[in-house]
Amino acid sequence: MLKKISLITIFAFNSFLVAEDLKPIVQVGYDFGGTTLATVEHDGYYDSGMNRIRAGQGLSFEMGAVVDSPNLELQFLVGYRFDSDSASNGEVTWDTVPFTALAMFKSRRWKMGGGLTYHLNPLLSGSFKGYDENGDYFNDEADDEYEDAVGGVLQMQYRATNNLSIGVKGTFIECKLKKDNAVTAEGNSIGVNISYTFGERSRFR
Repeated sequence: MLKKISLITIFAFNSFLVAEDLKPIVQVGYDFGGTTLATVEHDGYYDSGMNRIRAGQGLSFEMGAVVDSPNLELQFLVGYRFDSDSASNGEVTWDTVPFTALAMFKSRRWKMGGGLTYHLNPLLSGSFKGYDENGDYFNDEADDEYEDAVGGVLQMQYRATNNLSIGVKGTFIECKLKKDNAVTAEGNSIGVNISYTFGERSRFR
């Protein structure tokens, strides 16, 4: 009986994948927002001002798989997101590896839904060395490791073609500093993305 049920389950799962069509996907995006983790001062003639490295901000590259059906699309993505800035005396980088699973309901050219994201190894790293305005030497270093974190994602995309989608995404997540859990970095952000799904001839809808 157990063997028969297992075979039926495997057959049903395989049939689902074939019927719903499993396709590769790549996605590029940029997010804005979150807690300020570091500031970088630029004092050059052509480049002046203050830039902020934020916990929810950065450029992301993702790839994975899509399970597609007429009314529902499931996305499973893994990627790399980072935000970096540099000055004449050093640089700083904030990066993480996000794993994301989304369920997107489809209505004509639109897809909307949400899911979960897991951020692996969030890290703020970098160093700045030099002399301040008083002539004193300084060496500011950052090596802040944060704990892995789970958050939520809401996303809406417009299908420009069968393969190409353009959308907006909201992420809600908070990371805790490993050496002091009282220190947190809110990664709440809003972003834009472009995704391309392979396996079907691209044409405008």
